[in-house]
Amino acid sequence: MNDDAQIEVDGPESSRGGWRTSLLIALCCFVVYNANLRSISAGDTYPARYLPFAILQYHTVFLDPLESVVAQGRGAGAFWMLHRPDGHKFSLYPVVTPVLVTPLYVPAIAYLHARGWTNGRLDYVARVMEKLSASFVTALSAALLYLLLRRRAKSSIALLLTIAYAFGTNAWVVSSQALWQHGVASLLLIGALLCLTAPYSTRRAFLASVLLGLLAGNRPPDVVLAAVLGLYALHWAGWKRAALLAAGAVPPILAVLFYNLHTAGLVAGGYGVIGRARFFSHDLLTGLAGLLISPSRGLFVLSPFLLFLVLAWRRLPRSRDERLLTLAMTAGVAIQILLYAKSDWRGGMSWGSRYMADLMPMLIWMLVPVVASLRSLGRAIFLAAVVVSVAFEAIGAFMYAGSVDLPLYTRDREGHHDMRAAFHWQNAPFVTSWRNGFVPPELTIEPRGNIDALESAGRKVTATGWALAGSATPWQIALTVDGVAGGSTATFTARPDIRDALGVASPSGWRIEFDTTGLAPGEHLVTLMAWSSAKGEGHYVAESKLTVHGTSTPASSDTDLERSFNVAVARIREHQNVEGYWLTAHTKQPQFRDPQPEMNTFLTAHLVGLLDPVAAKSGLEESVQRARRHLTSQIESGGLVRYHGLPNGPGIGTLGCAITPDTDDTALVWRLAPDKDRSRLPAALATIERYRTPEGLYRSWLAPREEYQCLDPGRDPNPADIVIQMHLLLLLSEVRPEAGRALCAALQPVVDDDRVWVYYRNAPLIPILRLPDLQRAGCELKLPESRMRTDASDQQIWTTVAHLIGRGDRVLTRAVLRELARDDFALIRTNPPLLYHNDLTATVSRYYWSEDVGYALWLRLYDNYEHPHDPRSLG
Repeated sequence: MNDDAQIEVDGPESSRGGWRTSLLIALCCFVVYNANLRSISAGDTYPARYLPFAILQYHTVFLDPLESVVAQGRGAGAFWMLHRPDGHKFSLYPVVTPVLVTPLYVPAIAYLHARGWTNGRLDYVARVMEKLSASFVTALSAALLYLLLRRRAKSSIALLLTIAYAFGTNAWVVSSQALWQHGVASLLLIGALLCLTAPYSTRRAFLASVLLGLLAGNRPPDVVLAAVLGLYALHWAGWKRAALLAAGAVPPILAVLFYNLHTAGLVAGGYGVIGRARFFSHDLLTGLAGLLISPSRGLFVLSPFLLFLVLAWRRLPRSRDERLLTLAMTAGVAIQILLYAKSDWRGGMSWGSRYMADLMPMLIWMLVPVVASLRSLGRAIFLAAVVVSVAFEAIGAFMYAGSVDLPLYTRDREGHHDMRAAFHWQNAPFVTSWRNGFVPPELTIEPRGNIDALESAGRKVTATGWALAGSATPWQIALTVDGVAGGSTATFTARPDIRDALGVASPSGWRIEFDTTGLAPGEHLVTLMAWSSAKGEGHYVAESKLTVHGTSTPASSDTDLERSFNVAVARIREHQNVEGYWLTAHTKQPQFRDPQPEMNTFLTAHLVGLLDPVAAKSGLEESVQRARRHLTSQIESGGLVRYHGLPNGPGIGTLGCAITPDTDDTALVWRLAPDKDRSRLPAALATIERYRTPEGLYRSWLAPREEYQCLDPGRDPNPADIVIQMHLLLLLSEVRPEAGRALCAALQPVVDDDRVWVYYRNAPLIPILRLPDLQRAGCELKLPESRMRTDASDQQIWTTVAHLIGRGDRVLTRAVLRELARDDFALIRTNPPLLYHNDLTATVSRYYWSEDVGYALWLRLYDNYEHPHDPRSLG
């Protein structure tokens, strides 16, 4: 190509040092990329991490030989691994990246054979190799980019832009840290541009077409970039050489299509299996704003030096070839940005503008004439922008963890994507990561351990073993059974045998009990995962097979009721998340059909209240205490609590959203799981007091209407619901008795008014359960009989249960217990208690159910049956 007359380019003598400079750039980048001694990965990168081992060791592109390691303890929940009807497992993602990096894994295979091939060691080596391979590929792309830029600019400008690319864009925190598709995409793109910006030759034309073919196969959206460069290649090589270009591009594309058909049976491969999702269903303008200027994902926010691209069209190349290439690049960039803007542009749990990583070499190329034209002030501003970009990326490299992105994934009350959180500056990754602090290095720490024994006693299994994080005690270990949480512990004991064998004095022994109720007879996989730090990732350590014999029998006698008692306890324990909460199910209709999961503090608080009186007898003390710790941790600095918990909690975006704080959950948590330091309670009560109505009731939401988040208000945007008054009254009776008595007096006259029956009009269970508690608190509230009935005939058994608890009718109680426990608690599983619904005057109807409340009520009823003269609070 002809040099642009507008741009200064070093002469031939100085360009001879280009290769030496390029090599130094590669070495410098490789060192910096690995300086954090950790990987920043996600489920999207796991198949590429392990597939080279399957190819080299087992000579297959299926993941079957490594299935348990690739699943990372998730079992069927490992979304990155798809299952064929014939039992084969394969990657959800394209195969180009793992295949291209496979040669880099040869030393790792040799190392494993020399040290001894175990799944635990394989997992550790795979993590190290993923980081080294990704950093090598990205460092190589930076080195080649420098050589590419030298064709347009003198060495100082080429070096500056290469530094901006290598350390001021996602090349650092995304491409170099794990085997995303972006690192290889950038390398292929730069390689193709090196060919297309050099004088034509048959060898260069063929190589460019091969690279573009691989680019298209590596990541489907990059078909756009490959296509526009392919069109330019036809101009560059001449249309008569189209067959030569096709000869290079078609074989890699056919190879990818063959792989897709071989593994998934679909031309689109794994993406085709899940391709029914509405990928392009998002708002275009919101997407454009999100991709370019949002604090969390905006290209111009995280890499502000790219703002100088607005000047690119004032510095058009004089050469026709370069103008055509710039036009092709601009078209490709524009089309790809439009495509991503229509998709979920947040890009999952990853740093910054990940979707923009592939086209970054094009943007850097287009910056050359702009930077070359800058004078002293402009050059200083550009340098400052590069420094800011590098600083942001450095924060990400050393402080970012995927969990800090959870506030971005909020959904509104209708379950739709709520992108507003991505536009809040407090959610910018450099802000949240800075608050997160340094993430400890983990690549130098090899997790070790074993599941020594799985001892069964009925339905209970006691697992014992040992675990180490390098030479230290792990922060935590956990067991999963077929991908479902089986238990965890942060308590470790001395193991003299491990100390003597390994020469490590740190406590390493662990013991976890879990229940097998609900597991089908046969073999199940138990996986041991270990965490070396609170901010780190869980690491696969070991696995063992567990054989389950027999199932529970239907209840037909008191002996069978005892068995059912154990089943109910096991189900509650099994359903509890390791962090302490239980999930609620919600439906769109008042029938239990197509339930969807949700995490909220409300259900966990109610289960704490229901289970606490029977926790000691059932062995659920640890579960109740864990639930209390979870609830206490949801109290915010101002003392308030939100329905979905903390705005940056792990379930936000997937199991809930960052909703407005409310009176109900604040009262529940402070009554059932108060912080030992009660200094925040007065502030919470003061806030609640501001939302007291003139008649003495208290409203639901603790914020002005214009500040509502994730809400779908009904006719009354801030109602004073009756059960909210009940829960607050119970708290006030303990901490401010006069206020509690005043609320009771205000509640009595309105107890039958429709306006206070907002969330329980068709769900009377919880109001019925609260009446004995109110009586013990000194508030003799009587609900009209019409308010304690339900029109749903299949829910009448639950109102019966609520009335029976605390009563002495043993015959009826026994009959209800048997009915609920029949056929392995079929009624609870198919028709659990309806707890509440949203405001029925809102635009969307939603009904909330809980199987675990069904088991808890059964346990309370059974305890009442066994101890009829032992009155207990209903929680």
